[in-house]
Amino acid sequence: MWFLLACTQPADLLVTGTIHVTSTSTSEAMAITDGRVVALGQDALDLGGNTLLEADHVVPGMQDSHTHLLAGSFAMDRLLLLGTPSETQLIDKAETYADENPDEPWIVGYGWLPEQLGEPDGRNLDGIDRPVILVDNSGHSAVVNSQALAIAGIDADTPDPDDGTIVRDEEGDPTGYLIEGALSLVSEVAIGSYDDDLLASGLAPTLDRFHGVGITGVADILALPGFDLTRPWIYEDLDAAGELPIRITWYGPIFSLEDVAPLAEAGTLHQSDRVRFGGGKLWVDGSMGTNTAWTTEAYEDDPEQFGNHYFTADDLVAIVTEAEALSMPLKLHVNGDGAVRAAIEAFEAQPLLTQQHTLEHATLIAEGDLERIRALGLVVSVQPSHVLPASLGDTAESWGDERFGRAYDHVGLFEEGIPTAMGTDWPVWPEPSPLLTSWSGYQHGQRSLDPAYALDGYTRGTAQSLGFTDLGTLEVDMLADFVLLDGDPLDGDLLNEIEVVEVYIGGAR
Repeated sequence: MWFLLACTQPADLLVTGTIHVTSTSTSEAMAITDGRVVALGQDALDLGGNTLLEADHVVPGMQDSHTHLLAGSFAMDRLLLLGTPSETQLIDKAETYADENPDEPWIVGYGWLPEQLGEPDGRNLDGIDRPVILVDNSGHSAVVNSQALAIAGIDADTPDPDDGTIVRDEEGDPTGYLIEGALSLVSEVAIGSYDDDLLASGLAPTLDRFHGVGITGVADILALPGFDLTRPWIYEDLDAAGELPIRITWYGPIFSLEDVAPLAEAGTLHQSDRVRFGGGKLWVDGSMGTNTAWTTEAYEDDPEQFGNHYFTADDLVAIVTEAEALSMPLKLHVNGDGAVRAAIEAFEAQPLLTQQHTLEHATLIAEGDLERIRALGLVVSVQPSHVLPASLGDTAESWGDERFGRAYDHVGLFEEGIPTAMGTDWPVWPEPSPLLTSWSGYQHGQRSLDPAYALDGYTRGTAQSLGFTDLGTLEVDMLADFVLLDGDPLDGDLLNEIEVVEVYIGGAR
């Protein structure tokens, strides 16, 4: 169809310059009609276009494979605690914010680092007249005051949930520090205090920010451990109003087998032109920040510590089996090599995989498991900007130099031919720029990440992870999502200086 159309009339748009059709191939021209690429090179020049666009460098639309966009925009629009150096300052900031925002039903804060503050005592926040929940930068732990504990019904007799920890003092009383799934005991009450308008109050400027740095789409995981923010209709409403500048592929949380079928059904109900359902997200182990990644060998500083895991082997197999039966892709949060292996074994237990599943983070992969990942056809989604802060935390010491030196081997994934997606885990990493993330991998990774690998990860790799078959490259017949840059994205030394000139989605600005 496109060939016949191209023979009869000029294209809607002719773009000239260095067109990065893929991360390894270029063309001097690209013709676009009805939002799709119809010709490249001399064919595009011969075809011509009703509108001409001259560019320096053009890359396929870049998508972030892992964000918490809705949750992050909500949190970043409230009390920001990034860089807070001490528990005293944490308390001071919370008290000041409460005084300045008397109408907030809860005092919600985000961004403090466990590596800096350890395990804060929430009872020190009891001078605030409202319930308080301050979530760490990874979303895997939080400190809450006594009022929040009381509202949630948490006391000395409350048992730890299977997937989390209520930290207690020597007398057994909760200190107000909650880890992993224990957050849900408080978060459900806190989030329930906000209607859709309040929850989405910071979303529009966040979307514009992502668009402005060259992002054409994201995977939005509408949850954190212990937080369920599955309100995809917020995006549908924005799309219907013409106010959604990027594509959204949303994922809902799976905390148990019982969540799988309802989520698959919800996925059929909440989709639109720029909003689509991606699948389910489950957390197999803990985080690097809370030192709870699940490993096959004990931590060097504690022979009894292997990290945390939140599903039995049978649970994982059952969830994957149900998801496959319902044609629902999965994202599995796996940091340690124990979690990676458990995920692999759950997929290997299936007679045939029909969905595109993704391993998120895969910070440490045991010897021999790369081949198993490739054989299963899994995508691995990585965040190069996490390497530097992780090296400053407890895990680097707990894992030991040899083991930590094998972690974050993003280069190895590409070299082994494993489909690899790129992202930020925003707001865990608060800078959404794909160029700066690529530069971080080039400069600060365990091994320097070739810019071509990074570009492939942000384009083809993420498109594959999210289930797109017509995005990720600028080959003929693909959707014309592309970004104009003022410099060469394959020059690693320039990645932190390149500016985004314009962003096109479906051939339109």
